[in-house]
Amino acid sequence: MSLMTDDTPMRLSEPGQWTLTIQAVPPSANVLRHMHWANYAKHMKDWYYLVRGSGCFLDISRPLAKRFVLIVRYGRKALDRDNLYSSMKPVVDVLKPEKHESGVWKSGPHKGKAWDRSRIGHGLILEDDEDHLDLKVLNGKLERGKKPYTTITISDTPI
Repeated sequence: MSLMTDDTPMRLSEPGQWTLTIQAVPPSANVLRHMHWANYAKHMKDWYYLVRGSGCFLDISRPLAKRFVLIVRYGRKALDRDNLYSSMKPVVDVLKPEKHESGVWKSGPHKGKAWDRSRIGHGLILEDDEDHLDLKVLNGKLERGKKPYTTITISDTPI
């Protein structure tokens, strides 16, 4: 996925720490779990563009090793731990690199037909497994009169 025809912007490979502030919070896992697949796909695209449009997105270097990510959700009410981590799945998924796969069905009712699937992403982390990502997600206290927002801190060194 790209803005026009260009893929992810060319970034240097210098270590550092960057903080993205996004003026939205993802819905809780209880809401995500009951979403229709088309609404979930739209939600993923929304977060793709929210991350891409945040202030220092172009300054983030290319990942070369394990990344440390701290996501703080400043919502109207705090979520329990399971709900909080699960609500961040779409956010973490758009941090991964984009991926395209295709092939031919080998069995079943679609045998012999081609299939194709894509995953949108920015490539700010290599993958979301334990070897490539150390993830911490916290509830932040929203100040009175402010709108809910999310901060994502990405670092090459432990936070």
